[in-house]
Amino acid sequence: MAGIKKMKWSPYIRFIPVRCLGSVNLVWVADAMSRGIDGILLLGCRHGDDYQCHFIKGSELAETRLSKVSETLDRLALESERVKYVEVSITDYDKLPGIIDEFMEKIEEVGPNPYKGW
Repeated sequence: MAGIKKMKWSPYIRFIPVRCLGSVNLVWVADAMSRGIDGILLLGCRHGDDYQCHFIKGSELAETRLSKVSETLDRLALESERVKYVEVSITDYDKLPGIIDEFMEKIEEVGPNPYKGW
């Protein structure tokens, strides 16, 4: 919806669609970070009373898995701010540019990934 409305956000973001955030595992995150990706912003379904995940409990599973991401980043000697998980719904499209820009400000503050270029 944000793209259809032609909203503006950082040009340095690349969207990689996955069938469900619950299918993302820590190995993918660790591989991306060890190959020089500066940051990963994971956007998943909002769970709670009005949970509408097509894959039953995908975002809850992702939240559980990603709670351990700081340990993985510590092993790589990287800052935990480089990976962020945010719950959104389709009605939050107007907030998406702000979420992206806030994340990019944090990445610029942290600096480039030291593994970049290896």
